[in-house]
Amino acid sequence: MHFTAHNIILADGTETKPGSIPVANYPWILAAKRCLGVLYPRGYEGLRGADLGCLEGGYSVELARLGFREVIGIEVRKANFDKCRFVKERLAFTNLTFVNDDVWNLEQYGIFDVVFCCGLLYHLDRPKQFLHLLASQTRRALLIKTATAHDSLEGTVLPEVTTHEGLRGRWFSEAPIAKSETALWASWENTKSFWPEKGCLIEAIRDVGFPMVFEQFDALGEIPASLKGRTNNRSMLVGLKTQES
Repeated sequence: MHFTAHNIILADGTETKPGSIPVANYPWILAAKRCLGVLYPRGYEGLRGADLGCLEGGYSVELARLGFREVIGIEVRKANFDKCRFVKERLAFTNLTFVNDDVWNLEQYGIFDVVFCCGLLYHLDRPKQFLHLLASQTRRALLIKTATAHDSLEGTVLPEVTTHEGLRGRWFSEAPIAKSETALWASWENTKSFWPEKGCLIEAIRDVGFPMVFEQFDALGEIPASLKGRTNNRSMLVGLKTQES
C-alpha cells in the first residue's frame, strides 16, 4: 500500500513511508503533545479525541498512543480511509477507530475533549460555519494547524482580499471536480477554499466559543531553508474553553 503523507511506525517496526520523518517526530505533533501535557498533567484516561480529515491516520495514532480512552479519525476519501484501516489492523489499538465520513457530519460522533484540525480548515469554503460546528462538539481544546491569508507568499500571485462570512481573506482554487477520489490532499465538496487572515481567524475562534486563543510557535520546529519563505502563512492555533465558558 502506497502512503503519500504519514510515516507511521507499525507494531512490527515496519514503516508506512520509509525514508521520511516518522509522524511521531513531526514538530507539529511534538508541539501538540507539549500543549496537551500542560492541559492534562494527570494524563488522558477517560478523554475522547477526534482527528478531522485524518488522511492516512498518523495523527490519530499519536493521540491513541498518548492513552486517550477513545480516538476517532474521520476521513472522507476511500483511498485514504483504506490506509487508515491498514494502520489500525497492524497496530490493534483498542482505543482507535477510523470512520469513512465527511467531517461536516461531526455531530454524529458526540462530544470530544480534544479536537485536532490539522491541514483541513484551509480546504473549506465555510470556515466560520465549520468553527461553529467544532465549538459545539469540543469540550475543552481545539488544535488547528492551518494556512491563513497573508500579504505575501513567496512564488505565488495572491488573489484579491475580500470578505466572506464576515471574515477578511482570500479565495484559493481547490480540486477542479468536487468529491474527487483522486485528489487525495484537496477539498471534498468545494472547488474553492477561503483562507481568513490570521487576525480574523483568531477572532472567529473566540467568537464561536473559545475565549482563550493562542499561537503555538514551536510547531514550526526546524524549518528547512527551502520552506522558510512559506512559513509566514502557516500557524498552529489553540482554542480553549475555560471554566467560565
